[in-house]
Parts: sequence; C-alpha cells; structure tokens
Amino acid sequence: MNNRLARTGLALVTLLFLCVGINAAAEIGASALVSPIGLKGGLVLPLQGQSPIRPFKLKGGGQIDIDTFTFSFAGQSTHLGQYTASGTIDPSTFQIQGAMTSADGDTLNWVAYFQFGPLGEIEATFTFAGGTGRFVDASGSATGPIALDPDFMFTINLLGTIAY
Repeated sequence: MNNRLARTGLALVTLLFLCVGINAAAEIGASALVSPIGLKGGLVLPLQGQSPIRPFKLKGGGQIDIDTFTFSFAGQSTHLGQYTASGTIDPSTFQIQGAMTSADGDTLNWVAYFQFGPLGEIEATFTFAGGTGRFVDASGSATGPIALDPDFMFTINLLGTIAY
C-alpha cells in the first residue's frame, strides 16, 4: 500500500513539473492540485483564494512612433481574443508600459523590457500587472521574439502564463 501511494505521489509531482515547469511548480508548492483539465490545457488549479495559472500566447504586429516614443499593436491572444494595445517607451531605459484591450473591453496592464541578443535579435519580456474587468488582479509574464524592420514596424510572438 505504501509503495503504491509513493508511486502515485511521484507520478503527480512528475506531471506537475512537466505541465507547468520547474520554476512554476516550485512557486505553487507541493500542495497544489492538478486536475485532468489542467493536465490537458496546462491549467494548474490554485490553493483556495488564488487565481489559476493559465498558459498565455500572444501574436501581433504594430508600429513605433519614434517622434513621440509611443507605439500601438494588435493581434490575437489567448484570454484576450482579438486585442488592441498601446504604450509608451522610456528612451533612457527602453522599458515600456501600456495596456491591451480585449475583444469584450477588459484591459490588461503590463510593463515590458527588451534584451538584445548577440546576433541582433530582440527578446521581449512582458509582466502583467492588473487591469479592468476579469483582469483586475491579473499577474504573470510572457517572453518572446520581436522582429523590427527599418520603418519601426514590428511583429511580436509571446508565450508565458497568466493568473486572473
């Protein structure tokens, strides 16, 4: 009986690491619940009082206005549907902040920064920080490449997690 219980526990911990990654599993803790729905969709059910951690994917395109250090972009995202976004760039740090507006009008606030790779590639990291509607207590982050052309038009492709 004890061996069966130990094997079952080990299997659940292994599945947790495979579904949400080592860092997220460490943050959630050993007492988090994983449901069959969570295993299929990457959703980890929270402890009581916490929001579930969900996978987040965003694709879009837009343009930077270098005269005003503002930009806008739009596209498709999980949890947002068709969205529009705008933000401002701090020219001294290249940190940006803004909001995305979902298809139903809820907004998701974020702060982002960029890192330049050795071959000139640009990697963006977005950190979610609240919003309106269902995103009022949103948290999470997403990273991915940004392709920027000489006319300051860009495409963005992010993957990460969000809780709300």
